[in-house]
Amino acid sequence: MTLPQILGVLSMLAAVLLVLVGAYAFTRWAGKNLAGGFTGVLGGSGRIEVLDRASLGKDQLLLVVRAGQRYLLLGSAPNGVTLLAELTQEEGENWKLPAPRTDQTGKQFPDFRALMRRLREKD
Repeated sequence: MTLPQILGVLSMLAAVLLVLVGAYAFTRWAGKNLAGGFTGVLGGSGRIEVLDRASLGKDQLLLVVRAGQRYLLLGSAPNGVTLLAELTQEEGENWKLPAPRTDQTGKQFPDFRALMRRLREKD
């Protein structure tokens, strides 16, 4: 290989490394600054929690939210959030997290939400 070819390969590697470092820095920033507004599980005091969400179309969501002891069915659209129904305690309990899954040996699969919480607490 000639010197210009070696420099070309090194510059390409440097560019890829720069993109990877930038992506890593952005995801760390976004995780700290953006996630808290969208999920009750990862951020906040834990008194408000988004239990489930379903996309109905572009910029339209259907949300099941637990606020204290109340369970709410909300519609979210670009023009705002609308209370569609207040669920009974029994209906709201249907959205609680399922029991951890286990494999054939009885060992539990890792809980993704718990892993993410632990990773956020390390920072």
